Amino acid sequence: MDTITKLTTGGNSAFGCWLIVAPFVFNTPAVGRWNDVLVGTTIALVAGYNYTRAIRRRPVNMLGAGFVTVLGCWLIVAPFVFGLESSPIWNDIISGTIVASFGSYNTYVATIADRSPPFRMTAE
Repeated sequence: MDTITKLTTGGNSAFGCWLIVAPFVFNTPAVGRWNDVLVGTTIALVAGYNYTRAIRRRPVNMLGAGFVTVLGCWLIVAPFVFGLESSPIWNDIISGTIVASFGSYNTYVATIADRSPPFRMTAE
């Protein structure tokens, strides 16, 4: 896989780890804390799996990358659902935007890698 795919999968894995720690740094309320820890753990595991596939020069898992994208979108919406304020809301919005962006790129790359090469007829 290309370098950008390795960076985006590794970056999402790092953001997943950050989301596990961030609620304790920002003293997030309990519901927001559990949301960030659970979503961050899932992102770290799925993106980490895709990172190991990328460094082994195998295509990333399209469903996993798509799931990470959905979780990134959830992070953007979750602070408004849970009524978070100040630092925790901005942490989730910024982290969610980056995770969703990286995840959508990985989904796109996985979709292209999943396609079979086009059929070509040779001229005789």
